[in-house]
Amino acid sequence: MSAFYVKRTASRHHGFCESRTDSHPQQGFTLIEVMVALVFVALGIVTVIQVTTSYIGNITEIEKRVLASWVASNHIAEIRFASETDKVKTGNKTERVKMGGYRWRSRAKITKTDVERVFLLDVDVFDDNASNKSPYVSYTTAITENFQ
Repeated sequence: MSAFYVKRTASRHHGFCESRTDSHPQQGFTLIEVMVALVFVALGIVTVIQVTTSYIGNITEIEKRVLASWVASNHIAEIRFASETDKVKTGNKTERVKMGGYRWRSRAKITKTDVERVFLLDVDVFDDNASNKSPYVSYTTAITENFQ
């Protein structure tokens, strides 16, 4: 209960306020209580917006990593398929792919190993439009030439 009560006195009655006595306690909230409640509600809303924005950013990043992973897997499958029919050529192979509404650049590097007809394949996938030049995914695997 608030300690502010208006009592009717002959000298202070203005005719527009209703007088209260101690026998009728004040009902409702004071302006300060309402303002404090609004501050807490506003802080809660701001926190929810920040968490939601962060969540959406994380989901977008996960989506891009999954798509980049698919691009890398496709590039590896293409190189493995080619190695079954042709001789494997060492060096770099780059391809550009559009997947999931993004443009990707997949760079494959094929190097010889100490084992005959076995090659090391490194695939890096980049977002072609991003200013950050670090790969979204990097895979390393082995491929073999056709043993016919």
